[in-house]
Amino acid sequence: MTDTTATRRWQDIAPADATHIDLSKDLTITAPLNEDGERCPWPWEPQQLVGVPLGQYRCPYCMAMCVAGVEHPDYQPGWDDIQAAETDGSHR
Repeated sequence: MTDTTATRRWQDIAPADATHIDLSKDLTITAPLNEDGERCPWPWEPQQLVGVPLGQYRCPYCMAMCVAGVEHPDYQPGWDDIQAAETDGSHR
């Protein structure tokens, strides 16, 4: 049996080093989930859009709503509860 436990965070990999990575297949690296709970195959694109006008767009790899120049969001189960806690300060 193959161990598919994620041992690396996708955020710790530079986009230039991730050109041949497909997170929908490589389960040893964490991946953000889109709104449908699917792993994004290549979440590095949004953060590379630094300098473009700030705005929402759809990730071309998983169709999640993203913001240009910001890390790809992770819509993991309970993400809306986490966002609310961060907003009202109850996560501390």
